[in-house]
Amino acid sequence: MACIAGYFVYTNSNSTIRAELRDFAISDTSAVDKIFMADRQGHTILLEKKATGDWSVNGKFRARQDILSNLLFTMKSIEVRSPVGKNLYNHTMKLMASNSVKVEIYSKEQLLKTYYVGHPTMDNLGTFMYLEGSSVPFIMNIPGFNGFLTTRYTVNESEWKTKLVFDYNPRSITKISVLDPLQPDSSFTLQISTDSTYSILTKDGASVSSIDIAKVSAYLTTYKSIYYEVVFDGITKEMKDSLINLGPFNTITVTLAGGLEKQVSLYRKKFTGSTLAPDDDDIVRPFDPDRFYLSVKGDKNWYICQYFQWNKLLKTPSYFIPIARAK
Repeated sequence: MACIAGYFVYTNSNSTIRAELRDFAISDTSAVDKIFMADRQGHTILLEKKATGDWSVNGKFRARQDILSNLLFTMKSIEVRSPVGKNLYNHTMKLMASNSVKVEIYSKEQLLKTYYVGHPTMDNLGTFMYLEGSSVPFIMNIPGFNGFLTTRYTVNESEWKTKLVFDYNPRSITKISVLDPLQPDSSFTLQISTDSTYSILTKDGASVSSIDIAKVSAYLTTYKSIYYEVVFDGITKEMKDSLINLGPFNTITVTLAGGLEKQVSLYRKKFTGSTLAPDDDDIVRPFDPDRFYLSVKGDKNWYICQYFQWNKLLKTPSYFIPIARAK
């Protein structure tokens, strides 16, 4: 990054600039299989495409698909709005030399492009960029998009991490256990046999005699897309110890074919607003009615999740019993 200033050798911005020195876009992003980005503060992101089509982030976890798609679309669609004029050249050169993101784009180990992404223009409708090997920075944009592009080249690792907690094909699941320590009768285990037949077991191991197959199938489908809301960065050791001592209000364990298992524990979140329910002064509400804390076994992070989504998983054995139809 420090060498970027050396690339900004001033040329007359009124002269014709060769096409290859202003050609930022990648015409076929499907061929891109590696992207490296780094800023001046030492933050780096390495995105690598796997044989499955998924992308990894710094070799640690799967990339968020929405951010990745946005980045690839940007790399394909960016166009030059104008070269930087003489009056802005020195100022732009100084800012980009100290605060820009270096971007390297690869296909089959071949380096396709290297460019630097800088700050937005004054009207926030363009972004200063510099293509390595060129002689002048440019103002770039995407036709039809009213905004700047700097944030699309994020090197914040946490922003790249997918928020998915459960992302399973129903056919890959062999067992789901939902344990409610406060209401044991609400606990159950759903087992899927190799011939795709289902069984529901209660807390004492008794089998539910009749189950609604459609409900079981729909329930399994919910495990394809269950997210956390945010990483709980503010948790302290004292708060973590307190939650663990209090215990979870629910624990969900999902077992996949091959024996891979994922277990999550759900903890009540203290309510930080009024402890009284709206319009009813007699009802005390000690816990947040909308959100809870989540701990994933083997993961040092804690998360905040919404009941709105997770309640789809917190069923009881009676949920799977067919509803008698009136004759």
